[in-house]
Amino acid sequence: MAANDSAKKRIKALTKEIKEHNDRYYKKNQPTISDKEYDLLFKELAQLEEEYPEFASPNSPTKAVGSDLSNQFTKFKHQVPVLSLENTYNTEELWDWVVKTGEDELYSLEWKIDGASILLYYVDGVLENCVTRGTGGIGDVVTENVKTIKDLPHSLKSKRTVTVRGEIFMNFSDFDEFNEEYGGKFANPRNLSAGSIKHKDPAEAAKRPLRIFVYDAILGKGRKGIKEHKEILALLKEDKLPLAPDTEIVSAKQLLKSIESFRKKKDSMPFPVDGLVIKLNSLEKRETLGETSHSPRWARAFKFDAVLKETIIEDISFAIGRTGKVTPRAQVTPTSLAGTTVTYATLHNQDYIDQLGAGIGAKVLISKRGEIIPAVEKVVSPPKQVFQIPKQCPSCKTKLEKVDDSVDLFCTNRHCPEREKNSLIFYCEKKQMNIEGLGEKQIETFYQLGWVKDLVQLYKLHTKKKELIELEGFGEKKVEIILSGIEKSKEKDFRWTLPSIGLNEVGHKVTEVLIEHGLDSWAKLLELSKKKDAAEELSSIHGIGPRTVDALLKHLKDKETLALVKNLISLGVNFTAKETEKSDLQPFIGQSWCVTGSFENFQPREKALEIITRHGGRKVSSVSSKTSHLLYGPGAGSKLEKAEELGVTLVNEEEFLLLLKKEGIPF
Repeated sequence: MAANDSAKKRIKALTKEIKEHNDRYYKKNQPTISDKEYDLLFKELAQLEEEYPEFASPNSPTKAVGSDLSNQFTKFKHQVPVLSLENTYNTEELWDWVVKTGEDELYSLEWKIDGASILLYYVDGVLENCVTRGTGGIGDVVTENVKTIKDLPHSLKSKRTVTVRGEIFMNFSDFDEFNEEYGGKFANPRNLSAGSIKHKDPAEAAKRPLRIFVYDAILGKGRKGIKEHKEILALLKEDKLPLAPDTEIVSAKQLLKSIESFRKKKDSMPFPVDGLVIKLNSLEKRETLGETSHSPRWARAFKFDAVLKETIIEDISFAIGRTGKVTPRAQVTPTSLAGTTVTYATLHNQDYIDQLGAGIGAKVLISKRGEIIPAVEKVVSPPKQVFQIPKQCPSCKTKLEKVDDSVDLFCTNRHCPEREKNSLIFYCEKKQMNIEGLGEKQIETFYQLGWVKDLVQLYKLHTKKKELIELEGFGEKKVEIILSGIEKSKEKDFRWTLPSIGLNEVGHKVTEVLIEHGLDSWAKLLELSKKKDAAEELSSIHGIGPRTVDALLKHLKDKETLALVKNLISLGVNFTAKETEKSDLQPFIGQSWCVTGSFENFQPREKALEIITRHGGRKVSSVSSKTSHLLYGPGAGSKLEKAEELGVTLVNEEEFLLLLKKEGIPF
């Protein structure tokens, strides 16, 4: 009886805990445990339910997939159940599955992309519904949001009726660029991707740098003669649907060797991956094996489990960003992790700290999320007390608040010293005004001395030249570099100055869209803001959503912002877009160039486009049949694949440099 009571209580506790984790992952996009920890809980519950079926809940999470359903969307009943995959974490466990499934079979091996699952319902070749996985039986219709993804065809060449499965995601570089424009408010590409397809406004979703890869299809009656998964992939490719790179069809004997090959490549992938998906190639064998209520028996997810290291939280501090966002971070006992020594790890926000039960003195496990950002993942040994972020900003004593339904706390004082310093650092960064010699350390020094408290004082720093030279660690040569860099920044135009002053929602992409529509100066924006139909006119511009319209008009009526720009203009800072000067050399005339990826000699990559337009070419933001050339670098994604399919001329950085040299074009 005691064993029964214990099992009953444990089943009840596990059922509740797993449902809470499902809710955090699928609905809130804020998971608090690793996939492996979740799987251990799940397996424990499944085993207990098998031993004590009388205590299993009819609504047990082992009998269904996690749900991402939301009340704000129309519901759609899936034609076949949309199941989750069972995870494996080591090759021994995987090989046991292969032995049961078929050592003589072929298997597909593909990246498991960390994004948002989607089903595309094409009827007679026309995309009619885009639906989230939902409960696995019923999903949310998010068609208009998903249709904003540029690489997704709205109609198929084959006119086939088919259900296509895919994953919506973001490249790391696109996420970083977009997140910068929004003040770093988004935690990671997966969360932003999942949230974007559930956005209330398709125009806002269209601004998100979403991408999609498809990986399987349910052909129904159209499957006649199709016996293998690789044939399905071939049909998807014929219909111009974007397929994930590197997918292989291998024998069971080749499987483990191929997994190691993928493992070596995973850290260099431009998009987030958390493992591999391994599926039987034979469709007939798949049908024979069938599935459970939760997952197919003919597929497995092989997870690259994050390397976790144990350490101790020695202290907790928090940064106040230029937007006022408060980001707590743990100072940990220095620990070697994924090739670097980690001394700080993010704690995200107070909600995350509370869920972990983290505090000073806690023994914790840390990992590198996306192989980049160290994060506290789990508390192993609890602290004496859970850490609480103070109610006041430590820098200016302003009350910290949650803004716009954010889970994060913000300092709303725009004159907070930390906000001011970080705004100056942001302005000088390479991605912004790129002022040589001015980094975080130098800005901190000048701010503490009271010489540079804002951007206006930055452009008056030359008046302190004598004092600068006398500063320890500076000297005449270093000071000349800094002052020259500040003066040289005046040559930058509206394309750089507008996004660099740090206006909310107004980054490089929004600025470029405004310029393309004739709003190529601060003066023109001011003129527009005085019109009665200003909001309507801005809303009509493709790529400018309601939030951006509201924010932009608010900035254009804000006294401090108006005074700042007016003073900067009086000091010689340029708030008008320059017309691209045309060179006598015009080798690119008649050509349309698109650029994707990262480059060693063109940072930012707009520099390459400036050269092309100056010498006769036209720049385009997306690849189409009218694009003549694609300049690509590491991190190139779907644009490169689409260009290959369309027969666009592909040019890498080395080839582009040789082309410039051949034409006598300096760079």
